[in-house]
Amino acid sequence: MIFRKMRLFLLAPLLLTGCVTLVRGDAPVQDLTQNAYVAGFSPDVRMTGADGDAFIERMSKAIKRLEARPGKDAIDILALSGGGAGGAFGAGAVVGMTYSGKRPEFEIVTGVSTGALIAPFAFLGPDWDDELTDAYVGGRSAGLLGRPGIGTMFRVGVYDDRSLRDMIEHFVTPALIEGVARESAKGRILLAATTNLDSEEPVIWDLGAIAEQGGDKARELFINVLVASSSVPGVFPPVMFDVDADNGAYQEMHVDGGTTVPFFIAPHAAFITEERLEDLDDVNIYVVINGQLSTLPHATPVSTVPITMRGFSVVLMYMARTELVLTASFAQQHGMNLKYASIPAAMPFAGSLDFETESMRNVFNFAVACAAKDDLWLDVKDALARVGGTEKGEDVDECKFGPPLETPEEPAPAG
Repeated sequence: MIFRKMRLFLLAPLLLTGCVTLVRGDAPVQDLTQNAYVAGFSPDVRMTGADGDAFIERMSKAIKRLEARPGKDAIDILALSGGGAGGAFGAGAVVGMTYSGKRPEFEIVTGVSTGALIAPFAFLGPDWDDELTDAYVGGRSAGLLGRPGIGTMFRVGVYDDRSLRDMIEHFVTPALIEGVARESAKGRILLAATTNLDSEEPVIWDLGAIAEQGGDKARELFINVLVASSSVPGVFPPVMFDVDADNGAYQEMHVDGGTTVPFFIAPHAAFITEERLEDLDDVNIYVVINGQLSTLPHATPVSTVPITMRGFSVVLMYMARTELVLTASFAQQHGMNLKYASIPAAMPFAGSLDFETESMRNVFNFAVACAAKDDLWLDVKDALARVGGTEKGEDVDECKFGPPLETPEEPAPAG
């Protein structure tokens, strides 16, 4: 099944090149992200990847406010990566943390692509675990990739985004928007990344600030950001955002956030600073990689589709490994505590396009069982070991590397 879908994905663009062009308004050639605001929203609902210093300043102020809250000692950050169907792992990890009784109330949650879909549920807490579980193992994902068919000639992208958009609209209810707005007003932060294809830069969206505006327009923008963050270029059509700029109104074209960054706690520009940021001391970072950081060696067939698939998988894997090392180094520099989890190399995993419900349920249950036993996380030394391509402990941990385990019947109280 996965090979058939990938073959259609690879061949359709070649066969249909030139059949359709997206109609869009004029956009300025230069300074695409300068002084450009989403129509009807304040400028602070998003930042570009180049705004590293501004992002750190904004986050430092937010962390100071959060630290001042009574009864809360440490700041906990959850960063959720892209990975398509691998998002079942991240969803299971979040739900499993509830079962463990050790799930923090994450003050800051960030998401990219499938991680952006998990992020609102993780942000809102255990009361939303049922919705998160339904989103990934309730069968709704199975139809995300249908047959391209003749309609491909008349649209942008091999697949239309109707199923993806319908799924997101189903779960992003007015109640969810109200919940996010309520938590954002307390100072907590929910962020998602897209890629501005015109400027070739990541864009970080403050979903809490969007939700706080309220109303139908806020929900519409919230949904559009999640759809854009998950729209792999060429597979799904891009999402167009109307913006107002100094030189007039135009549209920006946004696609999957994973095109530029696999996950994030800050823009790359922020990693360059030599100044030690004292406000970040003792911040806890949890990174969930919704994919594998290494795989067991196996022979690649001498054929176009398997070679292309393997090459695509390698690119994504090394992007995630590089980002993990950068994040771990940044965490060490500023006294932050980093833990991460990823789908182990020894676990059967058919890849980011395997949206079959049973496959996703196996990955989900596995992550739930590991997280419920508090046996999911590795530390910063393991993250830095990615430079050498090693994965510590592969042959010793039954939970991480054994068969998927059954989900516990009842969650322990969240601590």
